[in-house]
Amino acid sequence: SESGSHSARFGEIEQRGAALTPKGRELYDRLLNEARDELGEFPNEANAVRYAGLLEKAFQSFPDTHDEMRAQGLAYFRYFPTEPGVAARASGTLQQLIEAGHVRFEPLVYEDFLPVSAAGIFQSNLGDNAQAHYATNSNRQDFERALGRGTLDELALYADTQRRSLEDCAEVLELNES
Repeated sequence: SESGSHSARFGEIEQRGAALTPKGRELYDRLLNEARDELGEFPNEANAVRYAGLLEKAFQSFPDTHDEMRAQGLAYFRYFPTEPGVAARASGTLQQLIEAGHVRFEPLVYEDFLPVSAAGIFQSNLGDNAQAHYATNSNRQDFERALGRGTLDELALYADTQRRSLEDCAEVLELNES
């Protein structure tokens, strides 16, 4: 077993993981809501064990590996040409170059200030069981109005970062479209 520590204070980034594409977010939200629907009430300490089991069952439909997530278009990735790929002046499709070890990839990291768990705590403290589903879209307009300025579209930012990394690979390797 590995030991570790949690150093984040409230107000810092609370959640990290692979940045999901709209397709990935839709699947995530659907599976989360399936578990909530089957639970039939707001998750709380009394039903936590049952809820954890329902989540585990529902999320069996969500890929466990970055390879699967990438293949299914569920997450955004950053791509890098490898030294052997550069040395070989490799050419091929992205998948061929990955399989040959000429391109490697890593997921773009999604970071969120207020994860679902914290939102759930706040909601349960308010005693509002009416909202059993997690909203698929936060209220960005209200947030931007309170902030006094617009915010970046994180999906566009992730997509642009992925696109630029593929363009960088294409400059060094012969990256074919398919």
